[in-house]
Amino acid sequence: MLTYSPNKKPRRKDRPWLLFLMALIWIAGVTFFHAPWEPYEPYVVAIVKSIINTNSWLVPYLTPSAPYLELQPFYFWLFALIIKVFHFSDIANAVRLINALIIFGVIALMGQIGSGLSAFRNGRSVIMILISCVGFINNAYQLSPNIVVLFGFSLYFYALQKSAHMPGISAWLLSIGLIFISLNFTAQFIVIALLILFILPLLGKEWRTPEYLICAGGGLALFTLLFGSYVWQLNSVDHAFYLEWEGKYLSFISFNLADYGQSALFLVETLAWYLIPAWVLVVWTLYKRRSRIFQDKILTLSLLSSGLLLLFAVLSGQHDESVIFPIIIPLVLLASVEIDSIKITIVSLLNWFCIFTFGLAGAFIATLYIALNFGRPHELFIKAKYYAPNYAFQFNAWQLALAVLITLIWLFMITRKQIRGREMVTNWASGTTFVLVMFISLCLPWFNAVLSFQDVVGSSLPHLKNTGSNCIATNQANRVQNALWYYYADVSLDPEVNFAQGSCNQALISIEADEVVNIPGWKEVWSNKRPVDFRRYVLL
Repeated sequence: MLTYSPNKKPRRKDRPWLLFLMALIWIAGVTFFHAPWEPYEPYVVAIVKSIINTNSWLVPYLTPSAPYLELQPFYFWLFALIIKVFHFSDIANAVRLINALIIFGVIALMGQIGSGLSAFRNGRSVIMILISCVGFINNAYQLSPNIVVLFGFSLYFYALQKSAHMPGISAWLLSIGLIFISLNFTAQFIVIALLILFILPLLGKEWRTPEYLICAGGGLALFTLLFGSYVWQLNSVDHAFYLEWEGKYLSFISFNLADYGQSALFLVETLAWYLIPAWVLVVWTLYKRRSRIFQDKILTLSLLSSGLLLLFAVLSGQHDESVIFPIIIPLVLLASVEIDSIKITIVSLLNWFCIFTFGLAGAFIATLYIALNFGRPHELFIKAKYYAPNYAFQFNAWQLALAVLITLIWLFMITRKQIRGREMVTNWASGTTFVLVMFISLCLPWFNAVLSFQDVVGSSLPHLKNTGSNCIATNQANRVQNALWYYYADVSLDPEVNFAQGSCNQALISIEADEVVNIPGWKEVWSNKRPVDFRRYVLL
């Protein structure tokens, strides 16, 4: 009698060490070896330096004379406190090291949340999808409060997931998560997080338990105590600064109906690339689990938070990714649970797209490195020198060895057989790591020369007269120069609404590159800018 014995699928070899190594390589790229870059790094580094030098913790200062209330000081306390305790000498590298630890915290928490979802070995899939998302890369590779907000949402999700088993500890974790979520330029995300806590009990009985009440109530009480204490102290110390901060923090909804349509269109265009490849996997998850997606409470939480984030992003009327970036957290969780059921045709399409895209990007990086080294191709070399005229190539064998190593790892990952959904996601993650590490190892010195302000600030110093009797004013509208000159040269600029009528004899301002300065009684002494800038800095 003939019988049919189906071929067994080859057993997957788990390599958790490879996942850990990839995460470390991915994170290491954001840490050292470059000067502060815009848009936020000059502000963060200068404010942390100011806190350490002046011990002004309640009101952060860009310089000893320029307060900065765009963000609560909790964000800067985190860096300043660790730097003071461990006596770091290089503030910029210390801040980046702490930022890298926060990134690692986001990745680790997301892996833990993913492990608790109703899918096979889902934690590593969540990590792979997360580090391959363009939006997460964009936020992790710059020093900004965005990564701290993402860490807050990760803690928030983790606390709610564990609330049924350890409500007391979850309450503490929830309060810390809410504090980190509040470290944004506006109250938009903390309002969303608080709304979710009140809406969840209406969606299912698993949220109407004593354990959830302890977690949500305790976390909310602790957060209110900490956040309320800061607000009260700020109002007591300086009421004018408090009113300025309050006005900015609570301005997150536009009442102009015409803005909503444009904002919605912008979100569609942005999320199409911002969440790739996660959004493709989310569509598949919603299709496959359309009748049972609410059976997992974290998937329910992910859907609710995604909907509220989209709604508030539209209501903000803004055309900026800063109003939507936390959506990465819930959508990555949604994207992870059905990757093993994706049809082979979709897997093949996405896999070949990622191989082609990352392979092309790697080839361009290698070509740029050759151009910087040998001057060929000549057109690319001329373009590279235009953006960094003072850059001088220096061969480094370790950088080249790292580029070769990451290339071999990527080639090993993409040449495996039996590619399914899980392997396709791993190929995406290895591809993003390959491109980022290749660029950092081969082209970071050149890229740093393009973005660094050190030469611009240095060229102004012979013309500055910054003594006790000579102050230097600056225009209040654009204050990045406050941070730059204080960080690089310890020069404190005094922001004034109308510096032409002030008491300072010099003024350092930023204007459009083609704008001509015509202020009676003032003459241009010095001017400079980076080749990539549309604005130039002028000393009067």
